[in-house]
Amino acid sequence: MKKGLLAIFSLMYVGIYAQEKTHPNNPSVIITDEAPEKWRILSDDGKYLEAASELLFLLLSDSSRNAHADYWHIGQMYAMANDYEKAIFYMDKAAVDISDEQWIWYYKGTIAFLKRDKPKLQKYADLLGKEHSKYYKVNADALEKLLVNFDKGYGKAILSALDNKD
Repeated sequence: MKKGLLAIFSLMYVGIYAQEKTHPNNPSVIITDEAPEKWRILSDDGKYLEAASELLFLLLSDSSRNAHADYWHIGQMYAMANDYEKAIFYMDKAAVDISDEQWIWYYKGTIAFLKRDKPKLQKYADLLGKEHSKYYKVNADALEKLLVNFDKGYGKAILSALDNKD
């Protein structure tokens, strides 16, 4: 009986206090009132290598995590730290068994930036820029900012993309 009441109160708490909201720039992303994971706090503090290590630990210790998303974010952390070789290694792991064409364009465009291949970045920025769902608008904008800021490092270019959102 106590366990049943505890479960009901837990559900009520989640329903009342942890209200779900959509991300203002990506309505398909749900935001809750839950505290962010430690790796996100480290990233926000500019501790990108520590964030990558924390996220890798979480991924390897919890088989229920979304490996695709985690590998992508690990790659982003290495890119923010200017370690493009490791960034590409982990981003490549994120792209295994993905059939979503728009995500593939985003992935290939990002990799082109990291490999300093401006013509390929242009190709994928154009593809995603012309044909993207609402879900991929942020990614299309990010590729465009990577292209516009091609002479900068990934961190400065991508933060420019985040700072100038509509």
